[in-house]
Amino acid sequence: MSRRVCFILLAGFLCILNSCKSSDEDKKEVSIGFSQSIDHDIWRKSMDHAMEVEASLHPEVNLRIYNANRQPKKQIRDIEKMIEDKTDVIIVSPFESDSIIPVIEKANAKGIPVIIVDRKINSSNYTAYLGADNVEVGRIAGKHIVSLSKGHANVIEIKGAYYTSPGLERSLGFRQIVNQYPGIKVITLEAQNDELPKNGFVKALESYSDINYVYAYNDIIAYQSWSVAKEKKLEKKVKFIGVDGINGPNGGIQFVKDGVLEATVLYPTGGSEAIKLALRIANKEIVPKNNKLNTILIDSLNADIMSNQFDK
Repeated sequence: MSRRVCFILLAGFLCILNSCKSSDEDKKEVSIGFSQSIDHDIWRKSMDHAMEVEASLHPEVNLRIYNANRQPKKQIRDIEKMIEDKTDVIIVSPFESDSIIPVIEKANAKGIPVIIVDRKINSSNYTAYLGADNVEVGRIAGKHIVSLSKGHANVIEIKGAYYTSPGLERSLGFRQIVNQYPGIKVITLEAQNDELPKNGFVKALESYSDINYVYAYNDIIAYQSWSVAKEKKLEKKVKFIGVDGINGPNGGIQFVKDGVLEATVLYPTGGSEAIKLALRIANKEIVPKNNKLNTILIDSLNADIMSNQFDK
């Protein structure tokens, strides 16, 4: 083979390499904004972290996370800023179901795709929803108590705030199951700002000496209720069931392994899945309106398995 032919082949090969390299480098930046409703608890922090990890795997992604810190007006301002900045895709975990609707619809009208995660809004003017079925979460907890108690139990239900969809739906699903069993009596308390209503809880424990179960809206409140019961020396008499099933030292899975919680219902954060969904939308793919994340009961039988899977 002549030197001339070798030179031409080598030049062509280098051109192909440079072309591939430049196409990677010139990949269009995708700006993704995430409006987090709260970020002080382990579940929310896990969601943020999962988004950041997934975004780091895609060099073209520019992710910015805003924290509304339980302030609906701040969340609206944050989304307004994303609209002004012409963000490619907006992801929102709404603090409230109603107040945020106008700004979501504004983004939609301007052609900016919006993904709603975790909590729902009372409107369909968004691109996609991503989250587990909170009604099913409540049903799973209800079925577990029915199974353990054989349909006869006294339960304290600590439900979430009425203005959030998980607060309503986890209670709704739970009631759909336990209301079928006349032998199950339920006392309902409402948590505000993810805090146990301690005075009401103590009063319920003192007024009804035969409480068998506590079903709490999330693992944080379940742990808080266990701590109060422990002060009253009732922690071995009452079984506690939470929701979230986060892995790690202060997560629901560890609480199950430690015997603090009888069980928790997995509620995936969807952080990684939200970034993947945003990229599909940015690439003009057609995506489902509703994107369901799977859930499962975690108890002493599968807590180690679930923990190991999360660790991997």
